[in-house]
Amino acid sequence: MYYTKFKTHLCDIYLAGDHDGLKHLHMQTGQGKRTFDLLDSWEKNDTFFSKEKAQIIEYTQGKRKTFDIKLNPEGTEFQKKVWAMLKTVPYGTAVSYKDIAIKIGKPTASRAVGMANGKNPLPVIVPCHRVVGSNDTLTGFAHGLEVKKEMLQLEKLNLVYKKLLDFYQIQYWWPADTPYEMMVGAVLTQNTTWENVKKALNNFDGKLSPEFVEKVALQDLTKLIRPSGYYNQKAIKLKELTRWYKKYNYNIESARKIDQDVMRTELLNIKGVGRETADCILVYALNKPSFVIDTYTKRLVHRLGIDVPKSYDALRIVFEKSVPKSLEVYNEFHGLIVKHAKTHCLKSVQCEGCPLDEICPKREL
Repeated sequence: MYYTKFKTHLCDIYLAGDHDGLKHLHMQTGQGKRTFDLLDSWEKNDTFFSKEKAQIIEYTQGKRKTFDIKLNPEGTEFQKKVWAMLKTVPYGTAVSYKDIAIKIGKPTASRAVGMANGKNPLPVIVPCHRVVGSNDTLTGFAHGLEVKKEMLQLEKLNLVYKKLLDFYQIQYWWPADTPYEMMVGAVLTQNTTWENVKKALNNFDGKLSPEFVEKVALQDLTKLIRPSGYYNQKAIKLKELTRWYKKYNYNIESARKIDQDVMRTELLNIKGVGRETADCILVYALNKPSFVIDTYTKRLVHRLGIDVPKSYDALRIVFEKSVPKSLEVYNEFHGLIVKHAKTHCLKSVQCEGCPLDEICPKREL
């Protein structure tokens, strides 16, 4: 028997198996009741599990939804029957113990199904985390409820992205002709609609540039951006943003060379630039993957049944841990959420024809 150990952002993972197939997958979370002992007779062999390791890491990064791994778990015939049925539960969805009991032809065996579920030696690959209580509450998971919650969130968010992309197609967000116009738009859109932002941008009549905003009188700038609302404060913010940009000689490529964390700190130090505005600028102007959280995102996540953390950065991290760390994905996912929130997931929800109808519990705001 061979074994290996490797890290993922969910937890450290142990694999053990032989040429007949993988026998054990242990999630070392420090939680739950499951323990795992390495036997003296086992041999550490990292290369033996290279395929399995690669697929599991891809899953934790939101890049894989199914596995192509030879399995050889040890268990009773009933347990193996339950485990085989678990593998049919689709990615991004959840079922109850009773659902599994019915599917294996034992409708009164919910408790026995739960016990078999808890004995599953190959979590993640045999997705026992997709089984929840009859009222959709998280129930016991041998490796702890926190990691179960993370996996369910990871899968749901990636499924949401796919469904939205299939339905709405590519959004080509953010609408701007230049990186500087994008940055200006990120400031102007604070506390207003994009329609009002477009009116303000049109007032520049093709003259919008950092050089123009630097030289134009503050009172004249306020008149130009008046349609966006809060124009006195936003004019000052645009002056400050432009002053920051000048240190890079108004050269976007120079700004893009700066480390992402350093740049995010710089942006947050600009008067009037908060976390959402900073992340918009990072993604859409500076080509740096930082997931944007806005009111639309919070509304959608809540309705999908995912608990919304109190802090902005906590929810940002949920997305960044769940979906592939890709500028293209972050860009497109945010644009799709904006589109969906304006089409179906409004304050007064419009469920008819919604592409997420089958997976959305429609939790009230």
